[in-house]
Amino acid sequence: MRETEVDAGFMWASGPAGRVMQLQALNPLATHVFTTRARSFRGETEATDYQDLAKAFGVDESSIVRVRQVHGRAVVRIGPGDSVTGAIDADAIVSTDPSRVVTVRIADCVPILLADRRHRVVAAVHAGWRGTCAGIAAEAVRAIAASGVPPSEVVAAIGPSIGPCCYQVDDRVHGTFLGVTPDAAHWFGADGPGHWKLDLWQANAEQLEGAGVPPAAIHVSKYCTHDHLDACFSYRAEGPSTGRMVAAIRLRPAA
Repeated sequence: MRETEVDAGFMWASGPAGRVMQLQALNPLATHVFTTRARSFRGETEATDYQDLAKAFGVDESSIVRVRQVHGRAVVRIGPGDSVTGAIDADAIVSTDPSRVVTVRIADCVPILLADRRHRVVAAVHAGWRGTCAGIAAEAVRAIAASGVPPSEVVAAIGPSIGPCCYQVDDRVHGTFLGVTPDAAHWFGADGPGHWKLDLWQANAEQLEGAGVPPAAIHVSKYCTHDHLDACFSYRAEGPSTGRMVAAIRLRPAA
């Protein structure tokens, strides 16, 4: 798959944050982006990269809400007037504030952006293998439901992340999943003695569906970060010093 090829429903766009991916079904509901290698969000350029991201959303940088990802199932909720200082320890942010942009950073882990069809709530979710095992996607949907929005009205976009083609894990990860969710066995494919290929795309899609999001409203880009180093950063392929991509979303006020 070439850099320009994305799964049906997703599209490429360009702007202040560089080349980004978007889900067409989310565009009427919320301004959002999945960034690419055009911005690294680390090191010397981190500050200017977030400034460019703010410009892409038409907000001041102080309106960008970040998390310090804990690789679990912690969800934080942000509403209008809530005070936010620095990064928040969590793996998902649920927002009912149209003045804020909520974000997560990734470099192989699964980014999930959520919005409801009536412009009441959005969410950004970071789902690594630990977060997926803990059910972070479903936990985010439950937080949305707690705000009064039925999961049946949620649209989900699963962005660029390491795919089942490339994500090899060991018996420890396999056993951890099966210990928590015995029916997770079909998310794995044998890949040699003591090793497995893990499909985080399917796992998170099924967790979203299990939480009440309609299957037709769950969109998976199927764009593997490990396979597309021309467009994406990959922790597995490049090591811990590589850059990070950002998944960001802002609630679009109802007309």
